Amino acid sequence: MRKILCAALAFAVFAPALAAQESNDPKNQLTRDEVAVFKKKLVTALDAMGLPPAGFAKQKDDFSLPTEFYKEKGKLVSNQCYASRKLAIKGVRDAENATKQASIDYQKKVLEAQAKGDYQEMTRLMQEMQQKTSETTLAGMQAQQDKKEPIAVEVHLNRSEYQAIDPDMVVFEKPGVLALKTQQGDEGDPKETVTVYFQPVVLKDTKNLSQIEIKTGPVPAKTSVSSLSIEIEGPAADVEAWAKRINTDKVLALVDATVK
Repeated sequence: MRKILCAALAFAVFAPALAAQESNDPKNQLTRDEVAVFKKKLVTALDAMGLPPAGFAKQKDDFSLPTEFYKEKGKLVSNQCYASRKLAIKGVRDAENATKQASIDYQKKVLEAQAKGDYQEMTRLMQEMQQKTSETTLAGMQAQQDKKEPIAVEVHLNRSEYQAIDPDMVVFEKPGVLALKTQQGDEGDPKETVTVYFQPVVLKDTKNLSQIEIKTGPVPAKTSVSSLSIEIEGPAADVEAWAKRINTDKVLALVDATVK
């Protein structure tokens, strides 16, 4: 009995380490070129969105890329990854940058005046700086008031999707593509999320669907893409209009497999 308990204890201690070692097996690692395929497809999907709505500017892109591939019962499984893009309210960003630059410029001028002992010029410069800072801050506040919210974008590859279709929440649809909106917060809240789903087989005839069911599972290649979705979150009018401008044919071309 003691031997059995010891064996069980040893297995409990070493099993996680063995599992970690197996998952990090060099044989299961993707090559850099294979990782690049995933990133290229994410970038292509982002590019297919075109220019952002007026009043917004790209701020930052982040990528979560796979480094390993997986098998179930000897078959390759679709690999998930995503990209995110943040868009700032342009007027707010411009005001912040202008304020920072003005502070640097005026500090230099004030120090030069101080070195000359010209205290009258120092006072004038400080008053002028305060006035310009107030003007740029006011412009930023106006831009914030006009747009309310920044915009966030996420592109997902090979993510399983299960979503009931509320007819009133359909933004647009076409063979292989369905866009649904989700209101954020209370009624009247200007913030909204539009998710555009891409799958040429499952979404071939969206008019006959009451729910979206996109699965993950066996795929023919390590870099296969069986589904793609684009989420846009921000002011309702802006995100809906932007979703409708996506080059859907370009995005659909990235989906090269279907999990049944």
